[in-house]
Amino acid sequence: MHIRGQVHPLPGIDQRVNLACSGAETVNVLSTAAGGQSHLGEAPQTDRLAAVARTARVRLIALSIGGNDLGFGAIIGDCAYDWYFRRLCWKKQAPVVEQKLPGVRAKVTAVVDDIRATMRAAGYADGDYRLVLQSYPSPIPGGESFRLNQNDSDRMFKDGCPFNDRDADWAAYTLVPRIGAMVEAVAGARGTDYLDLRDALAGHEVCALGTEQVGQTGPDARRHEWFRFLDHVNTQGTLEESMHPNAHGQRAMAACLGLVGAAAPGRYACTQEWFGDGDPSRMRIRPAV
Repeated sequence: MHIRGQVHPLPGIDQRVNLACSGAETVNVLSTAAGGQSHLGEAPQTDRLAAVARTARVRLIALSIGGNDLGFGAIIGDCAYDWYFRRLCWKKQAPVVEQKLPGVRAKVTAVVDDIRATMRAAGYADGDYRLVLQSYPSPIPGGESFRLNQNDSDRMFKDGCPFNDRDADWAAYTLVPRIGAMVEAVAGARGTDYLDLRDALAGHEVCALGTEQVGQTGPDARRHEWFRFLDHVNTQGTLEESMHPNAHGQRAMAACLGLVGAAAPGRYACTQEWFGDGDPSRMRIRPAV
């Protein structure tokens, strides 16, 4: 779960504040008064937001939430494990996700309500700032778009994407959209903005055909993956950051949020500029369908 905010501390000066904490769930975002808990030594994110709101004028709050409550990381790990043993994981994971989704939606709704209450307590009316709920981009492509055949051991040992094609199809075309639909439903019910990132990093997923891992050539985002590959030997950072957007992906997502912040309140989907040729700073938004 992540809270990111744009604040206005002095006339004419904008500043971005990141309150995210890796691996946090909704309970780590809720304020202490609402039952929130600390995570990895960090106070609940809404408590920290309240401190910012009292010392600076908050203009926009971006909320990315729900994936950790659904156990997205564990699902990815389980599917990687099943690839090694030549088994499919989607059949056992799909019903578990469907069972969890209503409960996660309720938790996400509680966080939105808590943020609203916290901002009101800090002296803000609901219209004084933008609250943007974000969906998630898929870290892997559909099975048809992998660089290597699913039976090639280099899918794991070289490319860092040990997933069966059918599991990849489910993750990219069912799991990520289902999470996005849940988040969008909360946004609609609670009157917040919505940013659909489902296709924002398309074509630059881990192991996507036509891309290569960062570090194989010079710093060229046009050819690189925009996610960290599954790191089983700690070659690129901590294991927990595997399958998360890397620096290129973060640039693209930041560009999306900047465009939404400059647009009128509403529901938007973000994609790459077709003439940007893979430049993560060249993104565009359109009304979400």
